[in-house]
Amino acid sequence: MNVFRLLLGLLLITLASSVAAQYPEKPILVIVPYGAGSADVVARLVAKKITENTGKTVIVENKSGAGGRIGLEAAARSTADGYTFVITDSGYVLLPTLYPNLTWDPKDLVPVTLVLRMPFVLTMGADKRITSLSELISRAKANPGKLNYGSAGVGGANHIVTELFKHEAGVEITHVPYRGMGEAMQALLAGQVDVLISTIAVASSNLRSGRVVGLVVPSKERSPALPNVPSSAEAGLARFAISNWLGVLAPKGTPVGAIDWMQRQVAAAVASPDIKQRFASLAVEGSGMPTSEYAQFLKSEEQRWGDVVRFAGIKPE
Repeated sequence: MNVFRLLLGLLLITLASSVAAQYPEKPILVIVPYGAGSADVVARLVAKKITENTGKTVIVENKSGAGGRIGLEAAARSTADGYTFVITDSGYVLLPTLYPNLTWDPKDLVPVTLVLRMPFVLTMGADKRITSLSELISRAKANPGKLNYGSAGVGGANHIVTELFKHEAGVEITHVPYRGMGEAMQALLAGQVDVLISTIAVASSNLRSGRVVGLVVPSKERSPALPNVPSSAEAGLARFAISNWLGVLAPKGTPVGAIDWMQRQVAAAVASPDIKQRFASLAVEGSGMPTSEYAQFLKSEEQRWGDVVRFAGIKPE
């Protein structure tokens, strides 16, 4: 009997190893829960590189709406067979805080890997004639509530980051929400808002043209993409260090082998010279961190972003 059990165990191990070696046996779907934008561009770049590296087909599908919640829910409700993943940004960790009555549980998605970080920059229109963060803070303190800032919508990443800036700088600036970052940037260029925090990638063309001025990058060190713009640490706002990011999640119950495979392939993709060069042009920083490390990262991000939402009293529209 013991011999039989031993042989059966060896057979099962062999079969499991064989299945793992064959994965993936069909195309893998990566859901992007947003429309056109950074997440879509990055997902397609990485998917293409994984296909080139492995010969396995990775398909990207956009399922946008409700600030990403539609696509995330679709992923969470997908079969956990290793053939569906979703790429999301920092908004994911805010779901439990902003939307406690969701009809699905964000914990039904499990971590795979961090793809990249997207540094922010605080900008003002060149017509405002403010060229340093200290000038902005001085003017804001002298005129409480008279300056305003734009955002891509209530509860969005740049709304929350600007509230963090207000808290750390001790200033009061009025919030003006728009329908997306495109509208918010146009409002800044038209002089309708005074301040806008966006990713460097979004602001880069207007920074280069001189239409907007970068005052600070919320980080410990200067960004290579904006070497002349001081970091928040340099500016005396060390706690105002935060960035957006993109990461991969999978439906809860997805085989560990599939998660490991995707993590390894993403890490290899973002480390490739052509992707690194493309990321540099987009002013983003590739990662590919191990799954266990990414899990801890998500926990810390949920606490950090959630704290800002709570002290700022941010409520979804």
